[in-house]
Order: sequence, then C-alpha cells, then structure tokens
Amino acid sequence: MTEPVRRGEVSPWIKVQTWLLAGVLILLAVLTATVGLTARRVEDSLDLVQTELEALEMQQVNEAVTALTAAADRLAAVDAEGLNNTAQSLKEAADSLSKVDVQTLNGAITALKDAANTLKDLDIEALNGVIQALNKAVASLQAVTETIDGIFGR
Repeated sequence: MTEPVRRGEVSPWIKVQTWLLAGVLILLAVLTATVGLTARRVEDSLDLVQTELEALEMQQVNEAVTALTAAADRLAAVDAEGLNNTAQSLKEAADSLSKVDVQTLNGAITALKDAANTLKDLDIEALNGVIQALNKAVASLQAVTETIDGIFGR
C-alpha cells in the first residue's frame, strides 16, 4: 500500500502539504494587506466625519429644532374641520361654475357693457338739473303737506 520513505527522499504528500501551506500563507498575507487598507480607509472616513461634526454648530441645530417645533405647533393649530369645509365649499363653487351657461354669461356681460356705455354717455349736468328740479318739487310738496296738516290740525 504505502511504500516506506527512505532517508533523504521526500514523500509526495509532504510536497503537496508544503505547497498548500505556502498558498494559505500567501492568502493570509493578501487578506492582511486588504484588511489593513480597508481599516485605513475607515479611519480616514471616521476622521472626516469627526471633522464635519466638529464644524457643525450646535446653535444652528438648536435654531433648526426650534423652527421645526414652531412649524409643528402651527400645523397642529390648523382648524382641519374649517379647512375641510372651505375645500368643500370651493369644490361646490367650482361645480356650480362648471354648470354656468357660458353663452348666457357672455350675453349678461355684453348687456352690462352696454349699460355702462349708456351711463358714460349720459349728460351728467342735465341729470343734476333734473335732480335739483325734483328737490324743489319735493320741497314744494312738503310745504303743501305742512299747510294741509295745519288746516286739519295735525
């Protein structure tokens, strides 16, 4: 089965074991180098993070927290029911506007423009004269009414 090894000769299994051990040592050396490089990169990253944290001003962080707290308080104070009611009213108004007859609306706008043009062309001085004459007539009627009341003893 197995032949005895003579002195001075090396068994083939010992050669295979030696080569395998050399391969494991090489792999161990590569692994050690990789871990070392990775550890260095991690250390550099941690140094960068530490530098950034040191540069971060706690005053700014506190101001941001205060601002966020105030915003949260304002948001909590919003009348959600009122907001929902307003949204519902706006939706109903939008629905009503969608039902408007555009042709009729345009006709109404045209009629309003015509009325505005008529008022613009109106002679204001003549209108003021008519109003003054009406005032005089009302004053005269009032005097007549007072006279009639005096006659009947009111």
